[in-house]
Amino acid sequence: MFKLLSKKNTASGLLGLSVSEERVILAHLTRSATADGYPTLINCAQQTLESAGQAREVLAAQVDSMGIDGLACNYVLSPRDYNLYLIEAPAVEPAELSSAVRWKIKDLLDMPAEDAVIDIFPVPEDAFQGRSKMLYAVAAQKSRIQSVIEMVSRSGLKLQSIDIPELVMRNISKELLSDENGIAFLDLRKTGSTMNLSKNGQLYLTRKINTQLDANVMSSLDWEMQRDRLVLEVQRSLDYYESQMGQNPISQIVIAPRPTDSQEMADSLSSVMSVNVSVADLSAAMNISDTIDYEAQHTCLMAIGGALRVETAVHA
Repeated sequence: MFKLLSKKNTASGLLGLSVSEERVILAHLTRSATADGYPTLINCAQQTLESAGQAREVLAAQVDSMGIDGLACNYVLSPRDYNLYLIEAPAVEPAELSSAVRWKIKDLLDMPAEDAVIDIFPVPEDAFQGRSKMLYAVAAQKSRIQSVIEMVSRSGLKLQSIDIPELVMRNISKELLSDENGIAFLDLRKTGSTMNLSKNGQLYLTRKINTQLDANVMSSLDWEMQRDRLVLEVQRSLDYYESQMGQNPISQIVIAPRPTDSQEMADSLSSVMSVNVSVADLSAAMNISDTIDYEAQHTCLMAIGGALRVETAVHA
């Protein structure tokens, strides 16, 4: 949809990039041959912003200081930048699917349909046997996508794709965790949590969980109440995955690294659930520096997942 500026690559690998109102986060990953066959996280950097208007300037400075001018980049949108809808797939020819989805969700959008960039990704075929096929539709403001493209291009990076957190979490569970028999992957944050149910690298169900879990939540007086609320939401999703999607029960729940209480959080959740809860150890399937601790992994998670992307299409 948009013509991108091309630059000659001067660095190898792929950069995952996430920009919020608070910070710019970059994760540089390469898949160059190694003895263990794992990808290598070369660098994971973050820069705090004094204002959102600084993002373009700060990003350009980071690209220059890291020596990654011309590097291929996967940009990860912030949750505020898009809406995600699970809808019944229109019964039309493949060539007509995009326009049919736009028409189907136009009354759900918080913007005129003509101002929206809409992309789709399917729910796996075996998720709704005997029922209508479903798909996810992603809608973002066209002007926001255009500003992302301009910011990345002017920074010296080469934009390869634009992604969303739900799909970069899928990248992590596919590449770094064992999801052959199905996995529940949770990213628990102060701003709200995300839960993915995936199998064999395919995303079956994703949902937002409103329970807000800041870094000190386990020391709060209402922790048990918040934990029980979270567990209830997780269990409802697991039940839906089994009963409505016809899948075998999930046997592992994994939480993304948190700043300080990762293992304690997993232990507390395990104590009230029938399925064991563990912490994602990114270093188990990725060459990663010891200096990138759990706090850095938590902060850079979306950028790391973006850098793990394999597809090369620009989703804009």
